Amino acid sequence: MNSLDTLLTRILADPLAEAMASSPALAYVGSDLPTELLMVPGRYACHLPWDAARPTPLADQWLESSFAPWTRSVLEFWAEGRFDFLDTVIFSRGDDSVQRLYYYICELQRRGLIAGPTPLIFDVARADRASSVRHTIAAVKRLAERLQISELDLQVGIERANRRRRLYADIEAARGSPGCRYERIARASLFADIDDHVREAALGAPGPERRVLLAGSTPPDDRLHIAIEATGWLVAGEWYDRALARFGSENSIAIDDPAVAIGTHAHRQALGARSFSDRAIALVNSAHNARADAVVLWLIEEDEALPWSIPRQRSALAAAGIPVLVAARRRWDASDGIAAEIARFLTTRDFQ
Repeated sequence: MNSLDTLLTRILADPLAEAMASSPALAYVGSDLPTELLMVPGRYACHLPWDAARPTPLADQWLESSFAPWTRSVLEFWAEGRFDFLDTVIFSRGDDSVQRLYYYICELQRRGLIAGPTPLIFDVARADRASSVRHTIAAVKRLAERLQISELDLQVGIERANRRRRLYADIEAARGSPGCRYERIARASLFADIDDHVREAALGAPGPERRVLLAGSTPPDDRLHIAIEATGWLVAGEWYDRALARFGSENSIAIDDPAVAIGTHAHRQALGARSFSDRAIALVNSAHNARADAVVLWLIEEDEALPWSIPRQRSALAAAGIPVLVAARRRWDASDGIAAEIARFLTTRDFQ
């Protein structure tokens, strides 16, 4: 195991370690919060962690079955006091489960059933109209004011975020190591700044392996990557909310006001479930970018938004000549036989 893999293992074993050692630290929930806001100087920011294997008896009392399963783990940790060292947690309104979790936590705190940090909401808007851009810019300014982030800090945040975007775009373009490694990089980067370690690591060059794009709902960890790569195929890319693609393109908006630049850029990002982009075209483009020979489109039972795009995505992939396994209404923990279905799909078809 090399130094990067050792680091990833340490971070994923204790995702809050660096945040607890940093002061001040804030946390966030959701994949479409502006990276620039999370990288301003003087603050440490990390995503709240989850644990797919841990029972959630407290959260199960409060959350209905329609919540994404990982939110139960987050609420369980919250109720147990694991996040009490934090002052603030920012939630995104761009994801239905995330915004509902925010309101449930607010109500549970109001009723004295849980304690913990102060929850805030970032109200990103995605409709393709000027009012949505203005709304998102206003949300950036409100959050910056609440967190006492200056214009200079926002500008530094833009510069730091752009460096991170360039780094991960270059890594994605040249990826050749097993997909499990990239999944671990993407997940660990939610909890710690690993940019310098990734930049210095030798990740390998693209190989001749047959290549798969893993798309749809965000899996809890690398278990789907393991299932795919056990067949001899390579996960050559991911297209879901918490993948490295979440950092998006560089913020090159030439506007003097950094809050306006951040809000305008955040409005344009198109990965989240509430995006108004054409998800069929985006999926085919992602498959082409990954040079994928096949796509595994995996969607959990609780994901109510993404399945609406399946018919057009299936047709678009067929037109592009890319075979797809559509696995909808699946269990989040992959305990429903999906590994065997993936193996049959990848080993019994003729992918000439």
